[in-house]
Amino acid sequence: MKLTILGNGYTSKYLSEKALEKGFLVTIISRNIKESNSQIKYVNFFDDKKVSKILQKDCIISTIPPDKDEIDPVIVRYGKSITLNKNKINYLSATSVYGSGQVDEHTKPNPQNHRGNIRLKVEDNWAKISKDSSIFRISGIYGPQRNSMINYLEGNNKVIVKDGYISNRIHVEDLASIIINFIIEKHNDKIINVSDQNLVSNIDAIRYVTNNLKLQEPQIIEYSPGKVSEMAKSFYETNRIVTSQVIGNHFKYILKYPDYKKALLELTKQLIKT
Repeated sequence: MKLTILGNGYTSKYLSEKALEKGFLVTIISRNIKESNSQIKYVNFFDDKKVSKILQKDCIISTIPPDKDEIDPVIVRYGKSITLNKNKINYLSATSVYGSGQVDEHTKPNPQNHRGNIRLKVEDNWAKISKDSSIFRISGIYGPQRNSMINYLEGNNKVIVKDGYISNRIHVEDLASIIINFIIEKHNDKIINVSDQNLVSNIDAIRYVTNNLKLQEPQIIEYSPGKVSEMAKSFYETNRIVTSQVIGNHFKYILKYPDYKKALLELTKQLIKT
C-alpha cells in the first residue's frame, strides 16, 4: 500500500519508520524537506501538480496542525484533490477539543480554550472533505528528544505543580504503531482517542526518576495563571481524563509503554549515557 504522510516533524519520523517496517511505500510531503531516509520519497508541499496527484490516490496521514492564521494549510491548498481520494484519510488532532472530566470518543467536544476551538473547527473540515476520514485525538506526545527530563538534566529542576491536575500522555512509538495498525486492520472508527490512560502526575513521575537515579530533587513551583505562558495555561486550565472505547476493545493493541514513570526513567537513562 502507498502511504503519504503530510508533515515531516517529530511524529512523522516514527510514523514513517513504522510504516516502512510494515511494508508500505512511504511518501512525505513537507514545506521543509529534510531528506533523511533513502527508502522514503520526499515531495515539496508547494509542488501543486505532483502533490495534487498523490493526494487523490494514496492513503493519507496528516500531521500538520493549524497555522498562525488558524487554518489548515492542507485543506486550503489541496482540499479539492482530497475529495477525489477513495482511500483512508487520517487526521491527527488533539484532546484539547474536549472539556473537563472523564472523556471518551462518545463525549461531545467542549473546548475550553482558543486552541481547542481551532482544532475542532479543523476536524469538522476534514470530516466534510472525506467520508472515509478518521480523526485521532492525541494526548501529550513524549519520547526520545521530547520529554520533561531533558531540561531537568541541563539544570532546570523547577516543576510546575497544580493540585489535582491530571496529565494525559502517549509515547510516540505507541502513537505511531496505533495509527499504522489501525490502517492495516482497516478499522472505520471516525474518532479515536490516543492516550496511555495511566494516570500519573508529572511531579510523581519526575520524583520516581530522580529517586531511582539519585538526581537532584525537583523544585516545586505552585501553578499560577499569571506566571505561565498562554500555551501552558491552556493545558493547566482544563483537567480531563482521556479514555478510549476503541483501543483495547474492537481495535486490539497492547501498549509498549503503558507506564509513564517507567518510560521516563528509561528515557532519562539514555540521556545520561549520551
